Amino acid sequence: MNWPTSASRLASVSLFAVSLLGFATGCEKASDLGLELPGTSPITASYLDLPVTASTVRQQPVETVKADHILVGRVRDSFVGTTAASGFLNLLVISSDTVPSTFTALRLDSAVISLPFDQIYGSAAQPLRLDLKDLQQPLDERAVYNSASTVATGTSLLTNFEAPLNRNRLVKQRVASGNSGDTTTTVTTALVPDRVVRIRMQKYPATATLANSVFAALKDGTPSQSKLDAVWKGLALQPSAGHLGSIAGFTSNTSANVSFYYTGTSTTGKVRTRQYRLLLAHGLSSVPGKYFTQVNTDLSGTALAGLTTAQSTLPPSATNGFTYAQEGTGLATRIEFQGLDNLRNNAELAINRAELLIPVKQFSNGLFSYPNGLYLYEVNSANQVLTRTVGATVAERMVQQEGLDKNGARLTPTRTDFPVSASIPAGQDPVQYYSVSITEYLQAYLQNRLDGELPSGLILSPVLRANLSLGLSRAQLDANNIKLRVYYSKLR
Repeated sequence: MNWPTSASRLASVSLFAVSLLGFATGCEKASDLGLELPGTSPITASYLDLPVTASTVRQQPVETVKADHILVGRVRDSFVGTTAASGFLNLLVISSDTVPSTFTALRLDSAVISLPFDQIYGSAAQPLRLDLKDLQQPLDERAVYNSASTVATGTSLLTNFEAPLNRNRLVKQRVASGNSGDTTTTVTTALVPDRVVRIRMQKYPATATLANSVFAALKDGTPSQSKLDAVWKGLALQPSAGHLGSIAGFTSNTSANVSFYYTGTSTTGKVRTRQYRLLLAHGLSSVPGKYFTQVNTDLSGTALAGLTTAQSTLPPSATNGFTYAQEGTGLATRIEFQGLDNLRNNAELAINRAELLIPVKQFSNGLFSYPNGLYLYEVNSANQVLTRTVGATVAERMVQQEGLDKNGARLTPTRTDFPVSASIPAGQDPVQYYSVSITEYLQAYLQNRLDGELPSGLILSPVLRANLSLGLSRAQLDANNIKLRVYYSKLR
C-alpha cells in the first residue's frame, strides 16, 4: 500500500460554519502538537470539543482465513470472558523438496512438526497444552471459512501435548575484537528465546504411524499433493480440555513445516543423511493452501453478555464507563458525533483541523497488548458497514487518509484504497490516547459529499480486513471522554 505525503496536509484549510454556543472552547498556539496551519509565524487559534457518544458492539464472524497468524489456546479475563482458539490447516508438498530416486535402503529416522510463534496472550509461565487431530478431508479451496467455521476432524493424533512458551536455547555467535585494524573474532555462546514449538512425531504412537505412512507415500522421488492428501488430509491444532491461561499466535514463514530426517545409500555406496519437508499451509501466504482459525469468545458472566446480535449495542454505563475494541473477538466501539448541525451555515470561522481523540483506560492490558491502530468504518443504524462500488468491486466504506498519493492525486473521502487509522502518538508512556485527523471527512459529511448514504455512526475497530492480520490485541476506551476537537480561526 502507498501512503500519502504529509506535506500536502498543510493545504487543506477548510471553510465551513460553526456555532460555539453550548461547547467548551480553548486557545492553543499554531505550533502546538496536532494543529497544522500554513506558515511559521505564531498566531492565536482556538478549538472546541464536540461531544461523542460511544457504545460497544460486536462484529462477527471475524475473517481469519489465510491470515498472518494461526491462534491456538484458551484464556480467560474478567472483562471479556473466555476466548478459545483452534487452527485448521492443509499441508503442502514443496516441489523443490524430493527424496532422490537413486537412494536405496531408505530409513526414516525422525519427523518433527515445527510451529514458530511470535505472539503470546496470557501467561508464558505455563506450557500451552495442545491436542492434534487429523482432518477428515482437506480444506476446500473454494469454501468460505471464518472464525465461526467448523470442520470434521478424524483421528486423534496427540492429546495434552505440553508446548513450552518461555524456553531458551544456547546459540554460538562470533564477536569481533573491536580493536581498530584487528580482524580477529571470538566465538561465544548466548542464551536466546526459543520461539518454536516442536512436536517430535516418532515419540508418540499415533503420530509415529502417520509419519511412517507419509514418508512411505512420498519417498519415491515423485511426491505430489494427491499422494499426500491420500494419507494426511490436514491438521487441527486445538487447546486441550484442561488448558486455560494462554493463546499463542503461530506466525507465517517457511519454518512452519514438517521435516522428515532420513538416511539412504547413494549410487556410490555411501550412507547419506538428508531432510525432506512438507510446508504447513500457513507457512507462506503466497502459496496455495487453505487454513483458518476458529475463535469462540464466551461472554457469559461478564458485562458484555448483552451483545447477542450484530445489532446489539452496549452503553458505557453497563461496562463501568468503558467500551472495547479487540482483534479476533469482533468487539468494537461505535461512536456518534453530537452537535454537527451547529457546524453548518456560519461563515465567520475557518476550520483548520478536526481531530478525533480517543482516551484509553490505562494499565488495563495485562493480558493483551494495545492495537497498533483503530480503523473507522462507516455504518448504518444496524451496525452494518456501508459499501461503495468502485468499477466492478464492492468495497467497504472507511474514513480515508488526507493528502496526496504517490502519483500526486488528492486522497478524497470517497476513495477506498487509503483507509486511515487512529494511532497512539509517539512518546506516550504509559499509553494515554489514540488520535486521528478527520478534517476532510468531516467537511464532506457536513456538505453531504460522501457519495452515498450518510452514515449514522462510525465503528472503531482494530481490524483491517484487507490486511488479513489476526491477533487478540485489545483496547479499553474511556467512552465518556472521547471527543471531536475542532481547531478554528476567526475570520472577523
